[in-house]
Amino acid sequence: MESVTIQTTQNVSIDYPLASAGSRVGSFFIDATIYLIAYGILTVLLSSLINSFDALAIIGLFITFLFLAYYFFLEMFSRGQTLGKRIIGLRVIRLDGRDPTPADFLTRAIFLLPDVIFSLGIPAVLLIASGRYNQRLGDIVAGTVVIQTSIATTFTLEEIMAITNREDYDPEFPGVQRFTNNDMMIVKRALQRMRRYGNTAHRQAVRQLAVKIADQLELDKKEVKYTPEKFLEVVLMDFIVLTR
Repeated sequence: MESVTIQTTQNVSIDYPLASAGSRVGSFFIDATIYLIAYGILTVLLSSLINSFDALAIIGLFITFLFLAYYFFLEMFSRGQTLGKRIIGLRVIRLDGRDPTPADFLTRAIFLLPDVIFSLGIPAVLLIASGRYNQRLGDIVAGTVVIQTSIATTFTLEEIMAITNREDYDPEFPGVQRFTNNDMMIVKRALQRMRRYGNTAHRQAVRQLAVKIADQLELDKKEVKYTPEKFLEVVLMDFIVLTR
């Protein structure tokens, strides 16, 4: 699987697997299905009131606008994911390591018109299949890429428990209950990437994540007597024991 290296704002290089053309087409198909269902329902509701072709054409344009708005607002408020992307396991991120801005998501939504809607998606598929970072035109202009996240974010808590298996476990950091399942998935993802690649950048990412979690738990450095990797493992197990 192709990947892209993102330099984060903390100067840490992290590799992300790029979404393939097939997975992006699949996610768009799901989103388009939602759009067509909404279009069909609205057409049925209004067809008895408005019978002129011009009026129905205006409705079609309005629904197209709603489709672009759907993409814009879903990606902006769902951390770069529409419903289709969430189901397939895709996410939009910026190439420069910063969080995508509303302007980035708006650009991507507007460029759906030339990329997909007015061209049957042919330019988008060709660019994604042949480009360096699997970007369509909207991605190129916005400076974004679409990554595959399902490999790293669909772990269950039962899988997290495989990190260690101890009976009569006594949690060390009860404050972990303030975190969410998604937070813990990020922790496991960081650990897995470090173990998989074993390079300096991923070890540094684990260290920085450990520091951030320790800060959120309001822990003094003297209270953390583990290596960053071991500390994150303990945090994961504490979370499981206290929230399951």
